[in-house]
Amino acid sequence: MIIFFRSLIFNILFYIWTFFISLISFPVFFLNRKFDVKVWFFWIKITNKILKNIVKINYEIKGSKKIYSKKVIYACQHQSAWDTIMLPYLIGDCMIFHKRSLLFIPLFGWHLFKLGMVIITRNKGANDLKKIISKTKNGLNNQRSVLIFPHGTRTLPNSKNKIQSGIVILYKHLKTNVVPVKLNSGKLWGRNKFLKYPGKITVNFLNPIKPGLTPGEFRKKLEEIL
Repeated sequence: MIIFFRSLIFNILFYIWTFFISLISFPVFFLNRKFDVKVWFFWIKITNKILKNIVKINYEIKGSKKIYSKKVIYACQHQSAWDTIMLPYLIGDCMIFHKRSLLFIPLFGWHLFKLGMVIITRNKGANDLKKIISKTKNGLNNQRSVLIFPHGTRTLPNSKNKIQSGIVILYKHLKTNVVPVKLNSGKLWGRNKFLKYPGKITVNFLNPIKPGLTPGEFRKKLEEIL
């Protein structure tokens, strides 16, 4: 019962906090992007404090020396909403792949647009793919890393899943290091689950996969790791 009430309190505080920070930070839409990045990271920081104090979820990082400040693709397992909230705070300013529908969430979606995330429009074909490659390449050239969830959706802990073609295409065209990231967030904050359990989430940054492999070799290697 205590887990239910802690989860309920967290959800209430989380949505109030998200709405509040989105509302009062409205002026950043008219300023340089760097100000919205500061708002973004402040939102994450307070959200993590709420999560830690109310639900008693904390995290630890392994392989922190493999966290690069720029020009790298992070290919991360995706098990929980925690991943999209906290990972940018761990790796720094990055480009995240989002579905287009998120842009239409009032205030929140506007921040995504201002932050310059990569918007995915399903079934748009080659033209959209060229735009995605071009935008991610520009992001890397501007010292931003890329965060992508190669399975395309949230998966269950300890499950083996095929990766989508997007990460393979990026590896082929961007010719930069890909850092696999393993975690176990789904054990505490499950996929589409209301209840959140106390404990420690482990985020493990692994050795980078360097450019030079064929698309098939890269896919096989990443699937073996993740």
